[in-house]
Amino acid sequence: MKIVTFTDRCGGIGAVYNKGDVGMFPDDVAAGIVAAKKGTAKPVPEPEPTAPAETGQKEPETPQNEEKPAENEPETPENGKS
Repeated sequence: MKIVTFTDRCGGIGAVYNKGDVGMFPDDVAAGIVAAKKGTAKPVPEPEPTAPAETGQKEPETPQNEEKPAENEPETPENGKS
């Protein structure tokens, strides 16, 4: 596959492309566009390999200093419960 940047109006390949348009074509089609002096072609860059995914999932961290309400606290306006 090649990325073609059109340098002139080009039709007859299933669509009409104007100067400045960019498209991706098989090598033989790109070669025909370049041969007709209607565009320039460059190879499609290879995708970079991705890092292997981690297999384990981490538990979300909870802050150590977070206050936890007491289970047997009386419901009074002083502790925000009414």
